[in-house]
Amino acid sequence: MLTACTVAISLPSSATSLGVRHEYKSHTEQHATQIKMGDSIGNFYFSGELKFKGADGDFMKDLKNNGWELDLGYRYKVDGTNWTIQPGMPIEGRESGMTYKPQLRATYEFESVAGLNVSARYRYDIKTYSTGESTELRHRLTANVNYAYADWGFGFEGNYYNADGYKLYNNTEEDYELNLTARRVIGSWAPYVEFGDVSTNPERSRVGVTYSF
Repeated sequence: MLTACTVAISLPSSATSLGVRHEYKSHTEQHATQIKMGDSIGNFYFSGELKFKGADGDFMKDLKNNGWELDLGYRYKVDGTNWTIQPGMPIEGRESGMTYKPQLRATYEFESVAGLNVSARYRYDIKTYSTGESTELRHRLTANVNYAYADWGFGFEGNYYNADGYKLYNNTEEDYELNLTARRVIGSWAPYVEFGDVSTNPERSRVGVTYSF
């Protein structure tokens, strides 16, 4: 998913950002919200995220903890090329257990079309359970196309999932997710909207805003 919005546009030069995002899944009528803060030191980046939702999925009603996520990574610009390589390790915690997500992303910036870049990512999800259930393993392939023009940014993301020995969707070990995002930078603020097609939740919408320090 666009856990951090992948639309790449020019934000203020400071590396620190704070974001809030709200999500609604029309298929299940479920609401969820996250607060995320990120920073970087040189090529290293890191972020922390808190998630919460209503006890019955209602909008901002009887809020309860819905997990957290810590993301650590490194951006390496390949000298003399338009490529950036980005290894990372998001770690997600929920009441049911932990998920470790080692990943590697490669991004290419086009010189012929200003503001256009494409990227591909491989992620290996390792989901453990606090109850002692068997660990679940899942492969995830992600492709992104991002375009920035002036203060606007637009992004498309496609995800393909393949589970290792358990069912994901429609009695198969496969699943998918598609997302479209639009964002605009207004000073230090960057509001955005996202619309997703997520297998069993074909109409997922998100709205959020990021503030850069």
